[in-house]
Amino acid sequence: MSILESAYPLSPEQRDAYARDGHIYLPGLISADDLAPYREAILRTSGRLNQESRPLEERDTYGKAFLQTTNLWRHDETVAAFVLAKRFARIAADLMGVDAVRLYHDQSLFKEPGGGLTPWHQDQQYWPIDSDKTITLWMPLVDVPETMGTMYFASGSHAEGYLGHLPISDGSEALIQNLIREKGYTVSPPRAMAAGDATFHSGWCLHGAPGNPGSYTREVMTIIYYADGLTVGSVDSQDRANDLAAWFPGLKSGDVAASELNPRLG
Repeated sequence: MSILESAYPLSPEQRDAYARDGHIYLPGLISADDLAPYREAILRTSGRLNQESRPLEERDTYGKAFLQTTNLWRHDETVAAFVLAKRFARIAADLMGVDAVRLYHDQSLFKEPGGGLTPWHQDQQYWPIDSDKTITLWMPLVDVPETMGTMYFASGSHAEGYLGHLPISDGSEALIQNLIREKGYTVSPPRAMAAGDATFHSGWCLHGAPGNPGSYTREVMTIIYYADGLTVGSVDSQDRANDLAAWFPGLKSGDVAASELNPRLG
């Protein structure tokens, strides 16, 4: 059986920790050796699709944070096998306490040497999904020390729900820093992670990442899931309108959130 088809059992304590904190670290989700061919495919496909050619100094805060490439699974069979893996989808479903999940989309996030911080933000402010049943897998493709842009989380902040339209920016950094201080949330600091380790976090969990002062790129692959059976939510910002068109083509608010881009997994 392929590692991508096999189970990664979760303990009751791990499920409880995710429910409490809105994030969890899971070591050894896949070994570096098993990951290697998928890493090669992700690098190859990202390199072919990503159009960013400006030097870092010419980009804004968002652009300096990472090179972002989405929907790689639609362009390479090896990447598709990774993104659609039952092993990962089953963890996502178990952590959220649902029977099955659907793919929202994948994205590679490559923080270059000298790349800037990723400001504090909520992922789900971009998504037209009105539910707390969303989750992101975040996996480094190379070993990274805690100083090279692994994430930090405000534990328990997923309970805040939607904070409103607050895209990743200097503004989100300042506002959310103030909120964390006011609410007294404990910040789980960046950690060293090996290739194939992973974190999972709720769409509402506040998080960010420091810059990358290292000499090589922080290569990360992410997969975003939501519970099967959800409906398309409010489209109350241009970001959500853009996501609706990109990830739920042909759908509108109130429709079942399922298109050809959102296969049922797990």
